[in-house]
Amino acid sequence: MELRRLRYFVAVAEELSFTRAAERLHIAQPPLSIQIRALEQEIGAQLFDRDQRHVYLTQAGKHLLDRARRILESVEAAKAEVRCAALGEVGALHLGYASSAMFTSSLTSAIKAFQIGFPHVLLTLHEMTSLDQLNGLHYRTLDAGILRKADVPIPAGILVEEWYRAPLVAAMASDHPLAKKRPIRISDLKDQPLIMYPRESGIGLYWQVLRLCASAGFRPRVA
Repeated sequence: MELRRLRYFVAVAEELSFTRAAERLHIAQPPLSIQIRALEQEIGAQLFDRDQRHVYLTQAGKHLLDRARRILESVEAAKAEVRCAALGEVGALHLGYASSAMFTSSLTSAIKAFQIGFPHVLLTLHEMTSLDQLNGLHYRTLDAGILRKADVPIPAGILVEEWYRAPLVAAMASDHPLAKKRPIRISDLKDQPLIMYPRESGIGLYWQVLRLCASAGFRPRVA
């Protein structure tokens, strides 16, 4: 069933006049009549009763009018929603993030600002390793990701941009011998048992720490 014929039918049904409906649609009356007859043949029911002066809706026409209005309204709503989706104003967004990204206010502030600016977009957060985020972006299960600087080849079609820089710090108990030392150098950690991410959990931080320790002349003692 063509939407054009439904629009023509609604115009005739509301005007109850082929002449006025043709003027409203900015078309000639004969093509309008042809399209209405084609619609009746397609449906298999007479939609209008006609005499020399008047046009009346049949019971079938009255029933179709309600359905046709709803169909056309749904079509226009769908068009508007698609245009908004193309502009990023509605829809769903899947955002991956490395766990440490929540340690800074940058991400939480950005999430809050996004939700205020785009209230009709459903934002779903996924805590993932940086490597899993790259895979998710590659296979389109993620729309965007917050990951650490990648020391692996970036898949084609993925753009990585620096958003913010976070310092690498050593966290320790307040009564640790190094707690009050300023500054702490990498070499100060030589004999300290370190808690680190597992090698397979990410693509940046583990190897970055290893390189820093190697540059200071020791291999970290991972506890």
